[in-house]
Amino acid sequence: MIKQWKRPKKLFVLDPQKAAFVVIDMQNFSCAPEESDPLPGINRVITQINRLADFCRDKGIPVIWVRHNITSKGTADDAGLYSLFHDRGHTKSAMDLAKGTEIYAGMHFDPTRDHVVFKNRYSAFFSKPPALREKIEALKKQQLIFAGVAANVCVESTVRDAMQLDYEVVLVSDGITAANDALLEGTLTNTRLFFGDVLTAEEIVRELMKGGP
Repeated sequence: MIKQWKRPKKLFVLDPQKAAFVVIDMQNFSCAPEESDPLPGINRVITQINRLADFCRDKGIPVIWVRHNITSKGTADDAGLYSLFHDRGHTKSAMDLAKGTEIYAGMHFDPTRDHVVFKNRYSAFFSKPPALREKIEALKKQQLIFAGVAANVCVESTVRDAMQLDYEVVLVSDGITAANDALLEGTLTNTRLFFGDVLTAEEIVRELMKGGP
């Protein structure tokens, strides 16, 4: 289908001066859930994200960690319809800055250099308030490299909106995962066709090494 669409493999040339690395939902509730198994391939995803985070810091590329957090308001919350699609245990683990919302300890998160923003919608660009968009605008970046989980939910939702907001999107093909291969492949194909470039972590490192400081 991609060949039939005649879409070039690459639309964008990565530039360290323009890029930011955006990591979606690599938190306890997704990487080490208490009441269910983690997503398949999560260890591979952790490894590739850590590699890219370390590399980006060395190149002066901002690393932005997006944390999902729902705030309760008495008997209600600020997540909209989120709870209709998730069991009570999962929703609670992503609420009120609980342990589940913390960045997973296995991630190479540097609190002295990295940026953290919160979201309460699948898409970090549709969150209220839109903290990711405000951060990117403050950093004056146009190219966004995305990784994290789940590929077909929060990652793809954010990627779609990034493209619609005229950001140049690059998705890390080995830095995402989903509940099964079909869902993962759907996100990879959708992104290749309509929303951005899809590259491995190795390909991204090689391209970024060509330019910048």
